[in-house]
Amino acid sequence: MKLVGRVPRASVAGGALVRLEYPPWHVLVALVDGEPCAIEDACNHAGASLADGSRDGDCVLCPMHGYVFALRSGELIVPKGLCDNQRRFTAVSEGDVIVVWDPVEIRIV
Repeated sequence: MKLVGRVPRASVAGGALVRLEYPPWHVLVALVDGEPCAIEDACNHAGASLADGSRDGDCVLCPMHGYVFALRSGELIVPKGLCDNQRRFTAVSEGDVIVVWDPVEIRIV
């Protein structure tokens, strides 16, 4: 796994959504029921930053067209089948910090 970055837990408190720079994907970090979650930030439909979207419980709504994605899994909830699920990253709490890892190692040859 490759380290993506670290986010202070305080920055995602109260339902906040944080964009973690990780070119070319970038990562949306949030807490759901106190557990850290991380999914690809760019909406698979049209590329808008989900961190600029709004929070609805354990989901995020894309600011461009209102697509709804589950924060825990990246699954597209609404509208079903119109784009892929968001890529999921590994997020773990280490004290007051959320550490995000890319579970897929991509090798460019």
